[in-house]
Amino acid sequence: MAAGRCRNQLVPSRRLPYGPSFVRVLLRLLRLLAPYRWRVVVMSLAAAGLMACSVTLPYLTRRVLDDVIDGGDRGLLLPICLAALALGVARFALAAVRRIVSGGVSLGVETDLRQGVFAHLSGMSSGYFDRMSVGQLMSRTTSDLQTVRFFLGYGLIFIFQHAFTLVLVSVLLFVIDVRLTFVALAVGPLLAMITVRSTRRTSPVLIDAQQKVGDVTQTAEESIVGIRVIKAFGQETDQTGRFAGRARAAFDRSMDANRLQSFYQPLMGFLPALGMAGVLTYGGIRVIDGALTLGQFVQFYFYLAMLIWPFRSIGMLIGQSQRAIASGTRIFEVLDARAEVTEPPGAVALGPGGGGLHLRGVRFGYDPDRPVLDGLDLDIAPGRSVALIGPTGSGKSTLVNLIARFYDPQAGSIELDGTDVRTLRLRDLRRAVGIVGQEPFIFSTTLRENIAFGRPEATEDEVRDAARLAQAERFIGALPDGLDTVVGERGYTLSGGQRQRVAIARALLARPRVLVLDEATASVDASTEREINRALSAAMTGRTTLIIAHRLSTIALADEIVILDGGKVAARGRHEDLYQSSELYREIHDQGLARPDLLHA
Repeated sequence: MAAGRCRNQLVPSRRLPYGPSFVRVLLRLLRLLAPYRWRVVVMSLAAAGLMACSVTLPYLTRRVLDDVIDGGDRGLLLPICLAALALGVARFALAAVRRIVSGGVSLGVETDLRQGVFAHLSGMSSGYFDRMSVGQLMSRTTSDLQTVRFFLGYGLIFIFQHAFTLVLVSVLLFVIDVRLTFVALAVGPLLAMITVRSTRRTSPVLIDAQQKVGDVTQTAEESIVGIRVIKAFGQETDQTGRFAGRARAAFDRSMDANRLQSFYQPLMGFLPALGMAGVLTYGGIRVIDGALTLGQFVQFYFYLAMLIWPFRSIGMLIGQSQRAIASGTRIFEVLDARAEVTEPPGAVALGPGGGGLHLRGVRFGYDPDRPVLDGLDLDIAPGRSVALIGPTGSGKSTLVNLIARFYDPQAGSIELDGTDVRTLRLRDLRRAVGIVGQEPFIFSTTLRENIAFGRPEATEDEVRDAARLAQAERFIGALPDGLDTVVGERGYTLSGGQRQRVAIARALLARPRVLVLDEATASVDASTEREINRALSAAMTGRTTLIIAHRLSTIALADEIVILDGGKVAARGRHEDLYQSSELYREIHDQGLARPDLLHA
């Protein structure tokens, strides 16, 4: 990793405020429901209808007790029973509609949010991924997204349903008996106070637990991707211990949240029981005194029982909403991150040209206070091949990253065929610059799709021509399914040289004006290197080529050599001239970079 770059996690605030920030995140989450507004209306009406049916049943019970049993009107019994049966059927239908629609909304929001996050990440600059770990991003696009999905699809409708129940049933309780209702609801203020306190204490713990789950995901992702390095150094035990430590930290923090909820949620379930005890005592007295009929008392008690579940669910729903807000905060941190490299309004298409490069006063540092390139000037004529060499950290790979606009310089300009790259359409620029790195990324798909990745519309003949130029045709033809062979994860079913040749074919098929070979032969053996160099020679024909290499056989492919040092061009020319005029080149050469016999090969 280049000097000055670091990989910091985007750590959310450990305190989830209960003020404007809380409301702001909640409103942003609610806006995700906008495309499904009519479905939300349907499931809300279904939930309201379900509760309306539920509150009707206690009324029918009262009629049976007061009018049929006590009043002796046996003719009412059958209609009341049929009404109860009809209510049961209606409740079944409404519950089914609510669940089906809620599930559709939940999955729709999840799909929209996942696609939105992925599209946003695809447009982010390279610097963002230097700062943000893959594990944290995976956590935010999986577990955090699931939490938000469940809250918006199910949690909100339950909150609405319980709120509707509380209001409707409370009104009915007051209609039956005002005094008894005040007794029943006397615990309400105390319950509200405990709810607020529970939220304030639990919120920061929950958001911290979410962060630590992200740490676990990060460690797991690094361990899986780097399993060969772990095994090569015999660090399986240490890495397992590291993972266990982070898993333990996530477990401990989740247990902290669980302990808090284990205290507050039962307490919030206990307080309504006090209200029930008061109702049984005072309500029994009212019935004995004749102020209430037995049917009214039973109806009142049933209504009050209907309030117990909403009251007991308060803690669970608050916990769910807290997790959703915490997860939403983490997701919105990703969505709110702005790309440092963007396509300007009115970006222009790349005009005709042969790949000429002109760099003027380029200054750049991953840490702006520690420039890697400092006032670099460099001209490369169209069709020329240039080898970039220099000490470690001299800015060779950084220069390539700036040309492709993975980063923008803090000062100076870079022109491709006379046009500042910052004014070009990014798609045009990226297709004009083909990069073959030391460890090319191969997708877990067919060789055909890997080679045609930059030009999916390429014909069969074009794909085969690119494979032939890259010296990949022979080994591909020996595979059972040829171009339709599916390679394994990151192409590890192929050898290192085979992966390099697939990467060269992919770059060639994209028809770049500028070809970048960044240590393209550094990790292969000598015989494979000769094959790859033949492929590179064919690939370089007629296009501007930048070669970053330490192997002389690769450097010898270039028309000239440019030496970078201290963020600037220290010298440039052919081997014979540089060896005579540049002390730095002689030092690099004599330390083993070059052998004169190969330079003249």
